[in-house]
Amino acid sequence: MSQIKGVTSLADGWVTLHVEDISGETHYMDVKEIDLHAYEDGELIQNCFPYLSIEQRETIISGMTQDMWDKMFDNNEQ
Repeated sequence: MSQIKGVTSLADGWVTLHVEDISGETHYMDVKEIDLHAYEDGELIQNCFPYLSIEQRETIISGMTQDMWDKMFDNNEQ
């Protein structure tokens, strides 16, 4: 489920996404408006926003930041 809680229009076909993580903190990501529409229509996130980092795309999908994943899954396993 998408964690997009709001959108602000920018110039030249870009928008700022307001993405809320599971702790309630808001993250802001600039994307092309046409790409946002494709995502909302069901296109895969990596196809819509290839210019966002993997971590940013994961936050949109799950609401979890990289720091949250690192804390949840201790990478000390050998």
